[in-house]
Amino acid sequence: MAVVSGVSLLDQVPLGKPYSVRSVESPAAVPDQGRQLEEIGFFPGEQVMVMARGFPGGDPLVVRVGQSTFALRCAEAACVQVDPVEAGPAA
Repeated sequence: MAVVSGVSLLDQVPLGKPYSVRSVESPAAVPDQGRQLEEIGFFPGEQVMVMARGFPGGDPLVVRVGQSTFALRCAEAACVQVDPVEAGPAA
């Protein structure tokens, strides 16, 4: 798979599309949040996908990272910068 340009925040991406984690940034008010996200698998280069959004309001998000699935609050997902991933040719 090839990464295409266009950095987004994980809380803003559409459902069902693959992305690659670019970076994880902690907000000043919650300095450990980035480390906590990295500990559960959100590290640069890992593939992520938003699978579902809570109803009503879209919070929390159901997110697949690698082979694991987590529920993240939108504020947590907003800490994760992602790049879109384009599917490569079938092998």
